[in-house]
Amino acid sequence: ITYGRYVIVGFFTDEVGPQRWDDYFGVSTPQLSFQAMFNHAAAMRNGDDRKPGGALACFAGGAHADALFDLPDEEIMSRFAKDLLAVFPELEGKLGEGIVRRHRRVVPFWAPGRRNSLPPLRDPLGTIHFAGDYQLDLPSLADAATSGERAAKAVLA
Repeated sequence: ITYGRYVIVGFFTDEVGPQRWDDYFGVSTPQLSFQAMFNHAAAMRNGDDRKPGGALACFAGGAHADALFDLPDEEIMSRFAKDLLAVFPELEGKLGEGIVRRHRRVVPFWAPGRRNSLPPLRDPLGTIHFAGDYQLDLPSLADAATSGERAAKAVLA
């Protein structure tokens, strides 16, 4: 199983009142230093009841992440902040210090012809039941949790 890399920068924000990104859980940014921005609080936003501040996470994966891995945190934060401000200029002066995380093994993916390894990983090996985010065609944390729960129930049975 091959795992992809990510460089993530999270920014706490300092804004008051509704913002135009409040309804967006994710924004695709393929031409920038990061490929996607996630606003995990979007599911909690409730129009007029919006509390001040927020948090935005910018993700660079694959080759983009590889190019960033050895750069100093300050350089990565600077690039991501500049590009985030290009998308949402109203964040000027409202971005807190970025928090940089480098992850070498995050999301599994399969090279052409390698998906044929999946069926054996889905089947139990005697009393051993496998679980993980690689179990389904589009891996996610939800898939990892579901496969773990399925494996646990099978072991208990």
